[in-house]
Amino acid sequence: MPTRKQRKRSQKERRHEYETVWVDSEGNELEEPPEDDEPAKPSRDRAPQQKRQQQTSARGTKTPLPPSWQRAVRRSLILGAVIFVLFAVLNSKGGSNGYVSALILSVLYTGLFIPFTYYVDRFTYRRWERKMGARSKKR
Repeated sequence: MPTRKQRKRSQKERRHEYETVWVDSEGNELEEPPEDDEPAKPSRDRAPQQKRQQQTSARGTKTPLPPSWQRAVRRSLILGAVIFVLFAVLNSKGGSNGYVSALILSVLYTGLFIPFTYYVDRFTYRRWERKMGARSKKR
């Protein structure tokens, strides 16, 4: 009698086995694929696809705000605080020197993140403007 593990393995193996079966109009299985000259029937999935396309095009997209350095600084300060806490907790075994190194790293990451955030916002805004310009030209 097979063990439980062997039974599971055989069930898994059978789960991935499959055969291609052709059936004629009467429901009989065929050895080879039928040679039909008639075109394939249109699928019923077309109506939901059209509805989905209409929903996505009719849905309002979020308008990105123009890039600003103030927004970039605010985001960077939030990131800097999170990084300071993270590094301070991870480096707490080092004593008071852990807070100093955490502060230095958080200031460094904050300083690098400010222009990065600004340029990502600028890229997003310009791309959105191009997309809106292309849409207005189509109409």
